[in-house]
Amino acid sequence: MKIECTQERLSHAIQLVAKISTPKATLPILGNLLLTTKKGGLKISATDLEIGITTWIGAKIDQEGALTVPTRLLSEFISTNSDKNILLEGTENNLKLKSEHFNANIKGIEASEFPIIPEVKSDFTFSVPKTLLSEAISQTVFSTAMDDTRPVLTGVLFKVEKNLVKVVATDSFRLAEKTINLAKPTTEKAEFIIPAHTLQEVVRILPVAELNVEISVSSNQVLFNFGSGTELVTRLVDGEFPDYTQIIPQAKKTSVAVIKREVASAIKMASYFARESANNIKVVAGVGKGLQIVATSPQLGDNVSQVSAEIVGEEIEISFNAKYLLDALSIIEGEKVCFELNGKFSPAVLKPEKNKDYLYIIMPLRLEE
Repeated sequence: MKIECTQERLSHAIQLVAKISTPKATLPILGNLLLTTKKGGLKISATDLEIGITTWIGAKIDQEGALTVPTRLLSEFISTNSDKNILLEGTENNLKLKSEHFNANIKGIEASEFPIIPEVKSDFTFSVPKTLLSEAISQTVFSTAMDDTRPVLTGVLFKVEKNLVKVVATDSFRLAEKTINLAKPTTEKAEFIIPAHTLQEVVRILPVAELNVEISVSSNQVLFNFGSGTELVTRLVDGEFPDYTQIIPQAKKTSVAVIKREVASAIKMASYFARESANNIKVVAGVGKGLQIVATSPQLGDNVSQVSAEIVGEEIEISFNAKYLLDALSIIEGEKVCFELNGKFSPAVLKPEKNKDYLYIIMPLRLEE
């Protein structure tokens, strides 16, 4: 292998794929990047066996070939190199790097040892604007389960039908749903679950993607094509996502509209006093009384915050995990949010005042009186 490319392009491409490379993995090859030349370009690949990321950059190819080299060392050398162009010469297990002021030899591993990143034989493909995809992931992925007791809850459900994509996550204590309206309706239906950690990688890459991201799905894998030669492939979570629609309240007894910044500040303040009680806080709402956020701790003391709110319906007192409320308030857009409450022990709905594409459901806490 013998190629020449710019330092800027090479460094950018390495940074794009390098994060999933794991130098401390059981298989040493997973700490390497695969460099492959073909048809006037250099392909750089990384995998952790769950996710595979590849990207292409333009390069002058004098001799084709393939080689794997340690990710961290290559990344550090290229990013620190201030020369404009870099020459790469590779043999089976050695990479020579030359530029105007710097030379280096990096020992590698034969390309044949690198795990194959599978090609997705798509059953279904659709396209989503990158801004909407990023928004949908960011507004749902935080609600996935942190442990794998129920593996399907560690991923995010994508439910595609006609001109809608519903993106849903739940850990059984809360649920977030974002609806994306597709400009080009699909003729097929599809449901699949993508691991949460994969979607975090997708969000990381999206800023450099083209305007629309193409998503291709097979029976056990999904491929994100970001354009400009960059792709991510991952395994889907096996299993059936629970029928979450059953817990979405169809009516409300109490409606509370409040300025997001003000209620978030009150909940944050209450959370300081709720540290010793697993973040448990109390919300009290009543017509003409406004909204009260209350926290009480035998060890720390107590706190009561009064927040101006527009309240319609029955007076209610209900307890929540403060962190779960703050998580939602941090990503909901708009100046005002609405709480829809149905009783002390019924699921509550939190959503933007003027946006019907997002809702967040949180289960109340049962506290000892």
